[in-house]
Amino acid sequence: MSTEEYIQHMLQAIIEKIQIIVNDRSKQSFGSLEYLLNHMIDYRNRKQYLSNDWHINIPRWLGEYGNTPEEEEVCSDIHRLQLYIAEKLKGGWGK
Repeated sequence: MSTEEYIQHMLQAIIEKIQIIVNDRSKQSFGSLEYLLNHMIDYRNRKQYLSNDWHINIPRWLGEYGNTPEEEEVCSDIHRLQLYIAEKLKGGWGK
């Protein structure tokens, strides 16, 4: 799997995880996850990780306080992906 394919795969996994949280009414979740979901889909579709502006903008509350275990997992996944992108793409394709 190429670097770009791996990034696409990880983004899709994060998107699917967020969709499960948002769609499962039995899980407690902040409404801002719907915003994050739309942002992540756009980020993936526009392949922003190939630009010099590769950082995934997550809501400031995610990872800061009182999140559900699912939200913590999403936050950790995003941070792992950002580290992978930084390492493999050095902050953007062609930088």
